[in-house]
Amino acid sequence: MRSIRGRLTLSLSLVVVVIVLGFAAIGAVAVPSILLNRDTDRLTAAGDRVLTSLRLSGGVTIDLDVLQNFVANDIGVVLLAGDEAVATSGLPAEDVAEIVAEAGPEISRASSPYLTERIDVEGLGLAYADNGRSSEVTAVVLGMRSAPRDITTTLVVTALVVVALATTSALIAVAAIVVGRGLRPLADMANRAERIAGGDRTLRLPVDESGDPAIARMANTVNTAFDAQEDAENRVRAFVADASHELRTPLTAAHGWIELYLRGGLRDEKQRDAAMLRVARQLQRLGELTDELALLARTDAGRPLLSEQVDLGTVARDVVADARIVHPARSIDIVVTGEPKVLGDGARLAQVVRNLVGNALQHTDGDVEVDVVAGDARHTIRVRDSGSGIPSEALPHIFERFWRGDSARSASGGSGLGLAIVQALVEAHDGTIRVTSVTGEGTTFEVSLAAHTPQREASGA
Repeated sequence: MRSIRGRLTLSLSLVVVVIVLGFAAIGAVAVPSILLNRDTDRLTAAGDRVLTSLRLSGGVTIDLDVLQNFVANDIGVVLLAGDEAVATSGLPAEDVAEIVAEAGPEISRASSPYLTERIDVEGLGLAYADNGRSSEVTAVVLGMRSAPRDITTTLVVTALVVVALATTSALIAVAAIVVGRGLRPLADMANRAERIAGGDRTLRLPVDESGDPAIARMANTVNTAFDAQEDAENRVRAFVADASHELRTPLTAAHGWIELYLRGGLRDEKQRDAAMLRVARQLQRLGELTDELALLARTDAGRPLLSEQVDLGTVARDVVADARIVHPARSIDIVVTGEPKVLGDGARLAQVVRNLVGNALQHTDGDVEVDVVAGDARHTIRVRDSGSGIPSEALPHIFERFWRGDSARSASGGSGLGLAIVQALVEAHDGTIRVTSVTGEGTTFEVSLAAHTPQREASGA
């Protein structure tokens, strides 16, 4: 397969050849016709002048030399008396008979290389005298040789062909140079891309903003894709490192207690019971981490969730009721406005509310409020706390996986996946989540989900 440079050069060359040679062909066809029309017009004009002059000077004896100068030096003249040529000027004697035979009142090209025209002057009383003999002139035949026109045509056509070939060769060379220069940025980009694919992730494609905008746009787009890929790879590496660390911690703790038991360090039954309880807690934490990681993996893979009608008010009330049992000393209020029903996975939406409420209870000591507001197009869930708030520099990171807030949020050893799971589940339901926080006043998480109206759906069906 030819390279793109070869294909473009070939295509441009073919276009140039067709255009240039096409014009040359048109010129080669048009030039003979133009020259023929020019000679025909000259012969017609000469015939008109001869006829007008002879009519005005009727009854005279024609002077052939004067008549020859009158018509033009390259136009021959034959005087006829009946069908007999009585005088000739500017024409070879051997061609006269054929010229006379072919000539007619309309200009025609005789079988010999002449344009001819016959002018009838019978009745004008014209005569021609030669050697004491006078003959009545009844017609004048004009003849123009085609040889000069043919020579001119040959020269012009030859010049057209030579110029066309030279022009075509020059334009093909220019096309090759232009295509080569035009594709040079692409070649540089390809070389740079090969180095990036070879492992040098710090490189990017060269961008020439002063060059072709399309190539510059493509380079910028590819560079953006490389940046996104590098960012994704960095995130994956960080995620794997964080996940390994989080999984290793409970495993190490459990392994330590088991190792202590195997070495006989837990001789007392109470010590063994306490050790097994600690091992069970670490294994429980390990299971929870595994479930959370599996849930994130499923949402990242875009696996479909259940699609059923869910009452967000009922979901929120159940979560708050459970939270009050677990945290009886904390103030947890809930307000539900309207009938906020959506299409989604009830268990996962409950997990969203549970994680937000649990996050507020775990990281703050203040009151917690849950508001569920029904709207025409979208329903909103707001979880507020009256804690110390989140520092502004930390807000962009709170949905990152394994990120933990500073001591201002009183972090107590969570996995760092709770809010990441919330964001993943909300986005899986085509919803949005945002957070606002004021230091010293508290934090608000707001989830927005599309409303579901069964009556409208039914009427639309």
